[in-house]
Amino acid sequence: MKRLPPSFDGMQLRVLRREAGLTQQQIADALGMSRETVVAIENNKPSAIEGLKLKTIQMWCGVCRQHHVRFNTLDRFSKYTLSLIFCQKE
Repeated sequence: MKRLPPSFDGMQLRVLRREAGLTQQQIADALGMSRETVVAIENNKPSAIEGLKLKTIQMWCGVCRQHHVRFNTLDRFSKYTLSLIFCQKE
């Protein structure tokens, strides 16, 4: 499973979650993780970010999309994430 580069910023996920009107507990429940893990990701805790998989990011976006996050926010986040992945050195 492809991982995100170390420069990934979990605060972008916080923006998506908040705009979707979800609490940290709600997104954690939807993704099958603890609220503490969500907090660690959103605060860029190195161990949480290092273990973060692209699949988790896709699921996070899917949950937020179901709660009517604005297209511009989701589009901006998608472009940001893709630029990190494709600019990553092999």
